[in-house]
Amino acid sequence: MNQFSLLPASGYPLTSVEIIINISLAFVIGIVITTVYRLTNRNRPVSTSLILTLIILSMVVGMVMMVIGNSIARAFGLVGALSIIRFRTAVKDNRDIAFVFFSLAAGMAAGVGNYPLAVYGTGVISLLLLLLDYIHYGTPRAGVYLLRFQMVLMDSDKAVVEAILNKYLAVHHQISVKSVRMGQFMEYNYSVRMKNNNQLQDFIADLSAVEGMERVNMLADDEEPES
Repeated sequence: MNQFSLLPASGYPLTSVEIIINISLAFVIGIVITTVYRLTNRNRPVSTSLILTLIILSMVVGMVMMVIGNSIARAFGLVGALSIIRFRTAVKDNRDIAFVFFSLAAGMAAGVGNYPLAVYGTGVISLLLLLLDYIHYGTPRAGVYLLRFQMVLMDSDKAVVEAILNKYLAVHHQISVKSVRMGQFMEYNYSVRMKNNNQLQDFIADLSAVEGMERVNMLADDEEPES
């Protein structure tokens, strides 16, 4: 049995009507995906370039799937042709990468003419993403931070630092200690939770005033630490 007989019938060679329907569906799906992306990223800047890229990607991938059809030779040839493309823009948020794959998969479904998968798949995933956003799933815990500071290693100063930590922090757990600048400073990393989040600036100011202190950083629970 021909293994390609198991693939969804997409009418190759495609008629002009089928081509228009597939690309139009990919466009509509791209609009839906970008709308969900914007709704679930209300609290941070949204890149207009990424929004347009998701829509274009859905349509282009749909067109690519129509070009490939059921031909392995076309598939390998297209992979070789597209391998010359280099994307040098760094994607800073993992969610952006996930939406790129979402747009890619939806465009593939539309391109091969699998309309139920394209429509229902996009709809179900979009509803689930909106639900996760509505219940604030994955929201970082309030008042939890990664504290990083560098200081000259002196026992007297360590006692002062410990007193400040006990004053402002409900919990502080030391994660790591390492020497920096050829042993001139020691770098401390703590997982901490503030007693009162309104005292954050006072805490940083008091800690920075300790003799021998250098570079005090407080990172929210969902932020990437600096190298």
